Amino acid sequence: MYNMVLIAFDGSKPSVHVLQHAIELVKTAGTKKIIILHVNDEPMQLLDPVYNVNLDQLIHRYNHKILSIANELLLAADVLYETQILEGDPSKETISFVEENPYDVIVMGREGKGLIMKTFLGSISHAVAHSVGCPVIIVK
Repeated sequence: MYNMVLIAFDGSKPSVHVLQHAIELVKTAGTKKIIILHVNDEPMQLLDPVYNVNLDQLIHRYNHKILSIANELLLAADVLYETQILEGDPSKETISFVEENPYDVIVMGREGKGLIMKTFLGSISHAVAHSVGCPVIIVK
């Protein structure tokens, strides 16, 4: 039923809960392909001039740190997966990614990291759910 599953992950506590729920879902459904999607929407803020620093490497380390949480949970559950990292607006990037790569279902949270995300509760999941052609499971 759910051969290809996309799981939205931002490293927040709610997204860890989403991932735990998704792990149970994919194990039960016998899913063949799982993609963990992380959309980095926080541009690097540099207060001082930077010399001899590879910004791409800093961003890579930041994204790797966030995905290491997902990696630990998925390895402990013995679930095979791939990761995809995008930069930009999470709802727009997720929608574009799903339009280019069809999935059977998307699993995501209704809230993410930060006060702004909690203020606009569910704005990303709402936009994604109303814009993609596959089912979206929104985990509370």
